[in-house]
Amino acid sequence: MPRLAVFPIACMRTIRKSLSDRFLRLTYLLGAFIFFSFPASVLAQKNQPASNGKVVSTQQKPIRVLVWDEQQPEQKMVYPDFLGNHLVQHLQKNPALRVSSAKINQPEQGLSKEVLDETDVLIWWGHVRHQEIPVETAKAIVDRVKEGRLSLIALHSAHWSLPFHMAMEERAIQDVVNMLPIRERDLVVPEFIQWRSNVMPSRRESPRFDTRIEKLPNGHWHVLLERPTSVFPACCTPMQPSTVNVLLPEHPIAQGLPSRFTIPETEMYDEPFHVPEPDEVILRETWAGGEHFRSGMTWRLGRGQVFYFRPGHETYRIFTEPEPLKILENASLYLGGQIQAEAEIKTIQGLPKKMLVFSKTSWYRHPAIPMTNDHLVHLGGVYGFEVDVTEDAEDFTDAKLAAYDVVLFISTTDIGKSLSAAQQEAFIQWYRSGKGFVAMHAAGVHHDTWDWYSELFGTDFDSDSEYVPARVAVDPGAKNHWLNQGLPETFTFDGDWLNFKRSVRDLPGVTILLTLDETTYDPVRPQFKKSGGKPMGEDHPMAWIREFEGGRFAYTMIGHDLRPLVTPFGEEHLMRMIRWAAGAQE
Repeated sequence: MPRLAVFPIACMRTIRKSLSDRFLRLTYLLGAFIFFSFPASVLAQKNQPASNGKVVSTQQKPIRVLVWDEQQPEQKMVYPDFLGNHLVQHLQKNPALRVSSAKINQPEQGLSKEVLDETDVLIWWGHVRHQEIPVETAKAIVDRVKEGRLSLIALHSAHWSLPFHMAMEERAIQDVVNMLPIRERDLVVPEFIQWRSNVMPSRRESPRFDTRIEKLPNGHWHVLLERPTSVFPACCTPMQPSTVNVLLPEHPIAQGLPSRFTIPETEMYDEPFHVPEPDEVILRETWAGGEHFRSGMTWRLGRGQVFYFRPGHETYRIFTEPEPLKILENASLYLGGQIQAEAEIKTIQGLPKKMLVFSKTSWYRHPAIPMTNDHLVHLGGVYGFEVDVTEDAEDFTDAKLAAYDVVLFISTTDIGKSLSAAQQEAFIQWYRSGKGFVAMHAAGVHHDTWDWYSELFGTDFDSDSEYVPARVAVDPGAKNHWLNQGLPETFTFDGDWLNFKRSVRDLPGVTILLTLDETTYDPVRPQFKKSGGKPMGEDHPMAWIREFEGGRFAYTMIGHDLRPLVTPFGEEHLMRMIRWAAGAQE
C-alpha cells in the first residue's frame, strides 16, 4: 500500500503539546461560577482550556444524576443498603441535584435508552461483573458523552468497566484526530493493534501509546494505535490509610476541600496508569510505601467529560468520610452544569447564518492561524451556522460579500496591504449596509496603510507581552451589558496581551467591555522594551464594541492561538461577540 504521509506518534505528541500546552487543564473556573456563584456560564480558567465554553440560561434546572451499582453482597459489610444507595441518599440532600439509582439486575441493567436520555451525570460503581455490560450499552453511554449529553464519573474499580475502557479508547483516537485539519477529521479510519484486555502491565511498560497515521490514496487517514488498557502495574495492598493532596484547589470539584486530607482505610493503586494523558489532574494520592496515583482526573471527550475518582473498594469505609462524598457532590454539580449548558446551545438566538473568516497577513504571521481557522469552522458546526475561511482577497467583491452576515478577521496583520483599493471599498460598502465585523487579536496590528480601517479601529499596535496570565476586569461602564452577563468583576486569564498606542475609550460609539490590569503582569516583553515599546497604563482595553457608520464592529484581544479560544470564557466571549455583530439584542 503506498504511503503518502506517515507520522510516528512521538512526533505528533510533541506537536500537540507545543500547540495546546494541555489546553484543557484548567477549565474549572467556569464550573466554579456555574454552581457556586453565577447563573450563567462565566469564566474560564487560570491557565488552560477545555474546549467547552457555554452560553447558558439564567433558569437553573435540577441536575439529573444516576448512580449505577453492581450491588455485590460484600458491600453490605459497610453499607447496609448497598454502596450505590448510600451515595444516592447523600447526594439527594443537595436540592440542586435530582438523584436516582440503577443496578445491574434490573431490565437492561438499569441503563435503557429512556433512562440515559433523562440523565446528565452517570456515576458508575462496578467491580466484578464488568463483562455483563453489553457493548451496545457502553457505546450508548460513550456516544452521549461525546455529544455533550452526558458526563461519566467512574469510581475506583470502574477503570475496568466497559464504558470507561471505551471512553479512554475514544479519547486516544481523539488525541490523534485533533491534530488533523477540521475538514479531514471525518476521513479517519482508526484501528487498534491489540484486543481489549484487563491484564496488568509490567512496570517496564510505558503508558505512551504507540501510534502510526498514514494518508491513503483515497484521501482517508488510517490511524493505527495501541489500545489503552486502563490498568496499572500494582495494587491492592491490605487496608491502609492514604494521603490525598489537592493539586488544583480552585477547581470546582475541589471546592470545600482541605489542601490535604487522609482516607483512613483504603487500598493502593500505583502508577503508571495506562490511560491517555488527562486534561486535569485534580487529586494525587500517596501511601506509606512510596506508591502514588493520580486519584482525580478529567478528560474532555467530544463535547462532554469523564471524571475518574480512584478511592473506593466496597468493604472499606471510604464513602463514610466527608471528603470523598464532597468530591462526588462537587463533580455532579460541575459536570452536570456543563451538560445543561451544552443543551442551551441549541436555544441560542441571534447567530449569523453565514460567516466569512479572513486570515491573510502582510506582516507577522502566527503559525497557529490555520488551527485557529479550523476551530472557527468547528464552532460554526457546534452552534449551527456556516463558516467559510479564505485568504483569497478576490473574495472581497460586492457579490461575494453579500452572502455573509458577519466577517471575522483573525490576526490579519497589516491588512491594508492584503486588500486592493477596490476590495477595501467592497468591504466598506458591505459593512455600511448594516453588517457585522469581528476583529481578533492581531487584526489590530499595523493597519496604517488603510485609512478607513484605522478610523474604525481607533488605535494601532505598539507592543505586546509574553503569553502570561493577567487580571481581566469588566469595565464599570459595561457591567450591565449582556455581553458581560455572568462574569465576575475580575478574573485571571492567560493570553498574549497587546498594547495599543492609545485607548479607544473616548471614541464615538465605543463601549469598552473588558480591560487589563497591568499591575498583574509585565505588559511589554523584552524584545519590545529594547525598541521602545510602552504599556498603556490604567486604561488598557482588552475587548470593545463600536457602532460605526451603520455597521457593528467588535474587537477582542484573544485569538493569539487556540489556547484562549477553547476555554469556557474564550468560547462564550467570542460567540457573544459574533452574535452581537450579527445583530443580537439580548
